[in-house]
Amino acid sequence: MLVVTFALDPTADYVLRELNARRVPFWRTDLADFPTRSQLSAALGTDGRWRGAMHDSARGVDLSEVRAVWWRKPTPFAFPETMSAPEQAFATSQAKRAFSGVLGSLPDVLWINRPERNADCTKPRQLAAAAEAGLHVPETLITNNPADVLPFAERCGGRIITKVLGGIVHTENNTRGQLYTHRVTPEQWTDPRIALTAHLFQREITDKAYEIRVTVVNGQVFPVAIHAPSGPARLDWRHDSRSLHYSSALLPSDVQRGIETLMWRLDLSFAALDFIVDSNGTHYLVDVNPNGQWAWIDQTRDAITHALANLLEKGSST
Repeated sequence: MLVVTFALDPTADYVLRELNARRVPFWRTDLADFPTRSQLSAALGTDGRWRGAMHDSARGVDLSEVRAVWWRKPTPFAFPETMSAPEQAFATSQAKRAFSGVLGSLPDVLWINRPERNADCTKPRQLAAAAEAGLHVPETLITNNPADVLPFAERCGGRIITKVLGGIVHTENNTRGQLYTHRVTPEQWTDPRIALTAHLFQREITDKAYEIRVTVVNGQVFPVAIHAPSGPARLDWRHDSRSLHYSSALLPSDVQRGIETLMWRLDLSFAALDFIVDSNGTHYLVDVNPNGQWAWIDQTRDAITHALANLLEKGSST
C-alpha cells in the first residue's frame, strides 16, 4: 500500500495507526521527498506493466505489490536550490508526469482518490453533478459581468452570497489567511471589479436550521449535524470552528440516493459533502471536497478511521 501525504498530517495518522495495529504494511511518502530523499525506478515489460520500486533510504514499495494508493495531501516536489527556476519548472513537469503516469498505469489498484478526479471536482462540476443526481443546489451564478449580478440578486430575493471557486487559504505579504463565504450587499452588485475575474454568487439560504457534514467512504455515509451560533460562523462555520457543537443526523432516503449517484458521477471513493438544511427540512448541497478533513469531529472520527482502514486493507481484489 502506498500513502502519499505530507509529514505532519494528523488526519492520516489516525488511519495509519489503525493499519499498524492490524499489521497491514504500507509505505508513507510525500512528493516533496522526491528527488532528494526518495527514488522512483520503473521499467516497462513486454506485457505493458510497469515493474520497479519507489523507496527512500529506509523503506519503499514494490510497484507490483501495490493494491491501494491513498492520495491524501502531498506537498509539491522539492528540488535542490542549486537548480535555476526554469530547471526546477522543467524537473517538476517531468516528475509529475512520471509519478502520475507510472502509478496511474498500475493495474488492479484502489485509489482514494485518483489525483485527476480530485482536480476535476471543481465547484461548477460538483454543483452540476449534484443537480443531475437529484440533489437540491442553491441558485448559482458564475460570471465576470457586473450587469448579470443585479438581476440574479433580484431573482434571489435580494439575499446572495459569494464564495471562492477554489481553496479558501491564501497568502499575501507572507501572511496566511482564509477567504470565507460572505454576503454581497446591494451596493456591491454592480461593482466594476467583478469584471476582473470569474466570481461565484449563490442564493443565501436565509432560513438555515443547521448544516450537515457528510463524509462518504466507498458508499458508506457518516453524517453529523453542525450547529453554529449567531455571528460569522452562522454564515460560514469554518469562520469560528471553536464555537460549533455537533449532534447526530439522519439523511432522508432521497438525499442518500442522490449522494450515491453524485459519488458515481464524480468517480470518487471518498469525499466530504456539506449540506445546509432549512426550516422545512430541505437539504441543499453546497460543497464537495474530494479530500476533506474529518478527524476534528469526535462523533464520527473512529467510524471513518475504521472505514478507511478497511478499504485500504482490502485494496483492489480484482
